[in-house]
Amino acid sequence: MTNANAVKIGEIAPNCPTINQENKLPFQADLYKGKVVYLDFWASWCAPCRLSFPKLNKLYKELKSQGVEVIAINLDENRADAEKFLQENPVEFKIVYDDAKQCPKQYALIAMPSSYIIDKQGVIRMIHLGFKAGNEAKIHTDLLALLSE
Repeated sequence: MTNANAVKIGEIAPNCPTINQENKLPFQADLYKGKVVYLDFWASWCAPCRLSFPKLNKLYKELKSQGVEVIAINLDENRADAEKFLQENPVEFKIVYDDAKQCPKQYALIAMPSSYIIDKQGVIRMIHLGFKAGNEAKIHTDLLALLSE
């Protein structure tokens, strides 16, 4: 199933009106130009997200010094649910919240989690829908390929 309004590979990643967990300021994806960004949409109720978070955290710790950013946009209705999930699944990468629920509309999400790998120029280069054991190897390969460009 595809959505005609969904962002596509080759398009500039749209900015989203999200709130950064650390400083409560709006988050702007275009501020990360020059870095390779793994943009992940997640929620506490998403079973594959429980599997993906430790794997993404490991990838982030390994590749952040090379210019990779992992940014996870939470879509929970109740932020307390997200905070409980994060206590159980702590991560070092950036967590942002989309209280207005505009970002999933901009990306026209069809799966959870949905992830977008964005190159150094802000262009969406890969899209990953869902997450299962072993996906981290492909993600790692994709990130390294974009870092070398």
